[in-house]
Amino acid sequence: MDLQRDAARLATIATVFVWVGWISIFYALIAGLLWWIDLAGRPAFNFFESFAISAAAIGVPIFLALLVAGLGHALRLFALYVASKSQ
Repeated sequence: MDLQRDAARLATIATVFVWVGWISIFYALIAGLLWWIDLAGRPAFNFFESFAISAAAIGVPIFLALLVAGLGHALRLFALYVASKSQ
């Protein structure tokens, strides 16, 4: 019983990681899109240059957000595995 409660707590914490990761991914994508639109409207950059600049700027944040979301999903699967083996 105690192991199942710990697994439930781990699943709750993992859910927070999943939500934070996916919200960060969407935030980075929207910020990159808005920055791309802003840069494309300036005379110093053309359409493709502004895409390259904005894609390079949001690459690391999206990668880190995917790591956080992936960690949350892995922790949820681990909690499910522990809960299924404890019965």
